Amino acid sequence: MLWPWKGGGTASGESLAGQLPGIGRMLHAEKMRVNGVDLQLKISAVNADFPLLLSWLAKMFRPENLQSAGGSVKVAYKVGRQVERWLLVDGGPGKPVTLFLIVAPEKLPEAKEWPEELPELPAGAVPVQVVSFPGRKAVYGSFRNAGSEPSNLFRSLSAALKLAGWKSLGNEAEQPDGGTGGIFLGQNPRRILWANYGSNGSGIYYSRPY
Repeated sequence: MLWPWKGGGTASGESLAGQLPGIGRMLHAEKMRVNGVDLQLKISAVNADFPLLLSWLAKMFRPENLQSAGGSVKVAYKVGRQVERWLLVDGGPGKPVTLFLIVAPEKLPEAKEWPEELPELPAGAVPVQVVSFPGRKAVYGSFRNAGSEPSNLFRSLSAALKLAGWKSLGNEAEQPDGGTGGIFLGQNPRRILWANYGSNGSGIYYSRPY
């Protein structure tokens, strides 16, 4: 959710988001809590071609501030004593780019309590980030060092959820990197759960009402 910032690169005394070519008004703002720290997520539309934005970012920031992946790019740079993070997602031809913006402390505390809305952590796993969105009662949790194969972890979760009355939406979905995941629906309470296990021992759960 909040990707790591390794330090260095471009720094600024104020946010540079207002200088983005084609930046429009803020569409949405939402409170969130990350590892116990209260933050705010802001979403805006950017009316500019994605290649133009990539070119602008390359001129404004140093390579260590940027992470590109397909139709999206992540930006992290220091603003005062905080770190401002952007996620820019290409909307496709003729559509605006979406900007997700979060300002957070340089270092966040370690995750301590695991949310009861999410499945229990796999044996040996350590929580990395716990994010709650109070406005929509959604919860996100990531972890590392799960000791079993992704397919075994997924089957164990599926069996436990089935016993608890959850329904699987489709079959196990294998991923190119060797990971696996799926989506489940619960009736009491009515919640949807997305689970994903990576081949490197990492994992993600996300749950919200439906």
